Amino acid sequence: MKIAFSTVCCPELTLDEVVSLADRWGYQGVEMRLAPRGIGAAELKCDPEAVPPRRLHDLFEDVGVEPVGLATGVTFDEPVWPPVVGHLFQSEEIGVPETKAAVERAAEAGVPFVRVFGQNLCGGEPRAWGVRRIVDRLALAAQTARNTPVRVLIENAGSFARADDVRELHDMVGSPYLAVSYNTVVAATAGECPMHAIDSIIDRTAVVRIGDIAEDGQPVPLGEGRLPNEKFVRSLRDKGYRGWIVYEYPRLWRSELRPAGEVLPRAADLLYAWAGANAVVGA
Repeated sequence: MKIAFSTVCCPELTLDEVVSLADRWGYQGVEMRLAPRGIGAAELKCDPEAVPPRRLHDLFEDVGVEPVGLATGVTFDEPVWPPVVGHLFQSEEIGVPETKAAVERAAEAGVPFVRVFGQNLCGGEPRAWGVRRIVDRLALAAQTARNTPVRVLIENAGSFARADDVRELHDMVGSPYLAVSYNTVVAATAGECPMHAIDSIIDRTAVVRIGDIAEDGQPVPLGEGRLPNEKFVRSLRDKGYRGWIVYEYPRLWRSELRPAGEVLPRAADLLYAWAGANAVVGA
């Protein structure tokens, strides 16, 4: 296992600062969140899209920290309306061009993964229709990684918040260019014990996103909440998981949370202690 953190932990820092601090705090990698779009979007000073891909590659290589992935907000759930004639006027490839652009940037910058979401099913249609629409678009999105070293990651969220849900999308697509990113906080908020995911999707998973929440569901630093994170990481180790563990502390969305310098060093210490001998320290 290798240890990284997401830039949602430190939206006020530049990418140069992020990579330098990652090295100082002992992290092996950084996952980069693309800046959210739209009204009310949070500010992200370390937006990787603001840096030329070649410069992004050199920034990580010079320090010796690995770029884990580009975490997008791309979804594939937008319904077709009206249900029949809407297909004549609306693109069947919603989310695909955005994924393709992220994959091309990742490939040029030497970033191995691009994260996307399935997201939410509509209550007014049969579940099978909604799942098929998302799967068809996700399959096209995964195909954009063909002939590149990049892989698309489908993460649990929305109507697919649990391990079995995201496994369903992954397996229906059946693409070698698609893997799973499993978010323990999202799963726990949906009522799933993350321990269940180990046997359900470990063989499909390239990134495990880990965080912690209090009894009231509010985010807290790693080790201060109610999630069985130590047991979970140790079980991943014992099962032979060799992918990334990405620590996420959602300061991007919650500016009142403690700054990265007060949270990330201790999180790294905990994750290395839990991961034990199978952690690739210094890789």
